[in-house]
Amino acid sequence: MEWQPEPESLQQLIQLLNSTNMADNAIQQQNNQRLEQLSQVPDFINYLLYVLVCMKDESSLVRTVAGLLLKNKVRQDFKQIPRTVLEYVVSKSIDGIGDPITMVRHTLGTVVATVVALGKVSNWPDVLPRLLQLLDSGDYTVVEGSWDILHKICEECDQELEEPLADGTRPLSVMIPKFLTFFGAESPVLREYAISTTTLFVTLRSESMQPMMDTFVVELFKRANDENAEVLKSVCKAVVALVDSRPDKLMPELENVVNYMIHTTQHSDPDIAMEACEFWLSFCEQKELVESLKPFLNRVVPTLMRGMVYSEEDLLMLDNDDNDAVVPDSDQDIRPRHHRARTHDQHQGDAGSDGESDGGDDSDDDSDDDLDDYYAEWSLRKCSAASLDVMSTAFGDQILDFVLPVLREELASDDWRVKEAGVLALGAIADGCMSGMGPHMPSLLPYLVQWFKHEKALVRSIACWSASRYGKWAIYGAEPNTVKVYFEPLLAGLLEAMMDTSKRVQEAACSAFATIEEDAGPYMAPYIQPVLETLARAFGLYQRKNLIILYDAVGTLAEAVGPELNQPQYVQLLMPTILERWETLQTYDQHMFPLFECLSAIALALGSGFKPYAQPIYERSVQIVGETLQMCQQASQDPSIDAPNKDLVIVALDLISSIVQALGEESQGLIAQHNCVALQLVGMCMVDAETDVRQSAFALLGDLAMHCFALIQPQLGEIMQQLVPQIDCNYQHLNVCNNAAWSAGELALKGGDAVIKPYVTPLLERLVPLLNNEGTPLTLAENAAITIGRLGLVSPSVVAPNLEAFAQRWCVVLSSVKDNDEKSSAFQGMMTMISANPHGISKAFLLFCQAAVNWQTPDARLMEMFVQTFAGLKQMAGDEWEASIGMLDPQSRQLVKERFNA
Repeated sequence: MEWQPEPESLQQLIQLLNSTNMADNAIQQQNNQRLEQLSQVPDFINYLLYVLVCMKDESSLVRTVAGLLLKNKVRQDFKQIPRTVLEYVVSKSIDGIGDPITMVRHTLGTVVATVVALGKVSNWPDVLPRLLQLLDSGDYTVVEGSWDILHKICEECDQELEEPLADGTRPLSVMIPKFLTFFGAESPVLREYAISTTTLFVTLRSESMQPMMDTFVVELFKRANDENAEVLKSVCKAVVALVDSRPDKLMPELENVVNYMIHTTQHSDPDIAMEACEFWLSFCEQKELVESLKPFLNRVVPTLMRGMVYSEEDLLMLDNDDNDAVVPDSDQDIRPRHHRARTHDQHQGDAGSDGESDGGDDSDDDSDDDLDDYYAEWSLRKCSAASLDVMSTAFGDQILDFVLPVLREELASDDWRVKEAGVLALGAIADGCMSGMGPHMPSLLPYLVQWFKHEKALVRSIACWSASRYGKWAIYGAEPNTVKVYFEPLLAGLLEAMMDTSKRVQEAACSAFATIEEDAGPYMAPYIQPVLETLARAFGLYQRKNLIILYDAVGTLAEAVGPELNQPQYVQLLMPTILERWETLQTYDQHMFPLFECLSAIALALGSGFKPYAQPIYERSVQIVGETLQMCQQASQDPSIDAPNKDLVIVALDLISSIVQALGEESQGLIAQHNCVALQLVGMCMVDAETDVRQSAFALLGDLAMHCFALIQPQLGEIMQQLVPQIDCNYQHLNVCNNAAWSAGELALKGGDAVIKPYVTPLLERLVPLLNNEGTPLTLAENAAITIGRLGLVSPSVVAPNLEAFAQRWCVVLSSVKDNDEKSSAFQGMMTMISANPHGISKAFLLFCQAAVNWQTPDARLMEMFVQTFAGLKQMAGDEWEASIGMLDPQSRQLVKERFNA
């Protein structure tokens, strides 16, 4: 007999479900507690299922809430729920899939998809055949409900659907042909389901999809002029998916495809137009395809530029208050911020770990932050601008023949929206067409600066952004006296715009200013005084959201001008404002993250000038690390405690690093405080579960090794025990491995042979395979090579016998690294090893010669060692010397003779 609920318990559950949408927080908490108690009842799942499927007289809200609770219960306790109960849930849910209420049907679909996804498709062999069979039902609601489940299963289980079942068939081999028959279904909802679900497997390059790709394309373009908006959007998404995964299926009909996408990009429905516009963005990112678009640029470019004009709908969505500078921001206005942990990179700095990475274990290049910010909140306008941006990068100045006529027309327009679109287009083409735009900028840039004062805030803000994209031209352009004539008015205009009465303009101007000062670098030095005066005023004007950008602008100024900032008049202008923020902000305020980053940049710029401010900042940073780690430990033991954000630990460690670098050996007094508690915390962070925490801990360890080795030495054994395993030959956590390898070299250099010798062999066992693996990312390989060289410098008796095992790859990797102190110490180590084991360099002799002549500015000690090393090798080679160096190219051979007397 089928399960039946106990009436009284069912009624209690209905009452609770009815009250879930009450606004009273106290009642909500009581309801949650009561539901939590009921969830422990063995039949709780059945009660929820009964309400969802059988109680059709209840409101759709009650039934839907029951279904969502059911889904959550299944997800939470899946492994503990008996198979028979799960089978009952799936069976009853599919039985109810024809419910007349769409929200209930889709909740049933979520329940079934959750069970199948958690339990794996192969363990539910009857579900897919039943759903495919139900697609042939004459009842629309049953068909729509079945499609909903199938779509969700396809999203959740895409990889499993490729795997053969027990009978040898792949589910997709059966599913996709069925899906394709629905492309022409009478109902637009079913057409949209069919197209969007099948497109999933185009995007994923599904093996099962490939034999049916021609049919997919034919059926897809039959819907190219569908009257339903959702179907048209799905068609556009599918075409974009084909561009990304199977462009060969479009190329034979490229002219027709392009004509269709130009037409659809101008659709009256902006959502359809935006989906179509994605085509140009994707197409231009395909290097092997982009040239084939060239014949159509004369039509595509104007289409994109017209798409950049604000629509009435766009303007309604915007907060268009031009005088809102005094209106406080809500927390919802502020986007989450993630700190990038430091990594040591030979291409970013000579000494210290002041390079930045992407903060994770990937090494992907970061896209331009200003573009990311400006193209946020995706729309047709921004998709059009991004497409033109990518197109200008792909075609360069070739597109100017089509951009400039439209641009002149738009910039001269009396309609501010058209003018604004022209300014946006001007900024979008900056990177790709900088050289071609050069002759036009003497007239255009002053106009942009003039529009910083336009009556419309939206024009003022876009003018700031666009002008910042031409900052490099204003600084380094070919025009005479370019800094005086173009850069200074641009800088003055941005500083004035930063004090605008519109928060939107403040944000754009401050971001633009940060871009300009980053581009200008040391050229900013003569303008520090007026810049700091403006920044100080802005701190008194800005609301919470824009203050974050302001901290970035201060930090970027410090990085740009470096030690030039360490003048009493500048420090007095800057530090009181920053210190006031530091002292008043609560630890877990969102502003702490950018403030930490800002202070790190200031400390590095001021150097010893930071000493008067170092102690309280250092002490609070150490306190924050300790408290955060303690709270995380408590949270791991007590689920009722929320774990704090460990980004705080990362920014605090990085600020301590900056203070140590700024003060050098004078930082030892700070580190020695409270029984060197900071060193204890660094030790804990080096074995933390989060990779970014370990990454910053090893960066700090390297800085401490350079400047505070005497404090580290007593704990060196424990430190090396934690450090060596982090140098992972598989570099699973790339930036942790990188910083650990670098810090090992710093420890070796400071510790010397007697101290570091016990650890040299285990370090080599990890560093040499890393170096010799040609797949090792370059930065990691460089740091591994430098650390091996430094180990050879201090412990040649251990490292030199192994010279032949790594010499060739060592020379290749360090040959192209820029000259710096770290590279110098590594080469000194290499030559010390050659002196101890000259035969070890034999197979790498030519590579060593090339690496040696690639040095541009070797210091006196290094040059002396080069001369001695080549003299020794020449003596050892005897009569064969000329033949040996004769294998070098003529220029390198001449350099070896002239520079090193060889």
